[in-house]
Amino acid sequence: MKTNKKGFTLIELLAVIVILGILMLTAIPAVTRAIAKSRRNTYWQNAKQYIQAAQTPFLAMEYNVWDATNNTITDTVCAIPAPGDAVIIPITSIELEGGSTNKSAFGVQYNAESAACGPKVIVVNEGSAGSGDTEGRDKLVWYFVGTDSSKNGIDTPVAEGELSISKVKTGNAKTTCKIDSTTISKLTGTTTTCKIKN
Repeated sequence: MKTNKKGFTLIELLAVIVILGILMLTAIPAVTRAIAKSRRNTYWQNAKQYIQAAQTPFLAMEYNVWDATNNTITDTVCAIPAPGDAVIIPITSIELEGGSTNKSAFGVQYNAESAACGPKVIVVNEGSAGSGDTEGRDKLVWYFVGTDSSKNGIDTPVAEGELSISKVKTGNAKTTCKIDSTTISKLTGTTTTCKIKN
């Protein structure tokens, strides 16, 4: 008598399930690492874009000084800072080519602009003041600092030329970002916050 075997035996099905389970156990961590690396890469690329997007309007003097006491943008044009001084530009005042967003590459809200680690571009004049007959030279260095509400991001100001994926922290970034001479060695003077006047 001929038996017509259709389908799989229970042992064959269990073997396939075990093999698939082993493949998933090895693939899931690798995929998770790849996703996290991709998000960190996107975060630092976005930081570079914010710096580059702030440069032209800043140098064209399109930003105005922010009066934190009265919570208003003044009519005073934001000028190139003196040597040792800095200008802070919150990313909410920077328009990216593809449109700005209030979410980080990790898909969560950036910290508020007023928060200690709200994302911002910092312009520091690392030039020399000059003395006597020597004329000072401006040397603008652009930094980025900022984290999101899940403690992802860059929690110490990083110069544009030093931005890299290794500077982006995931889940363990500080909630307080210092912007002073301890984090930017050439920042020895004052800081001024500037925004786009609508």
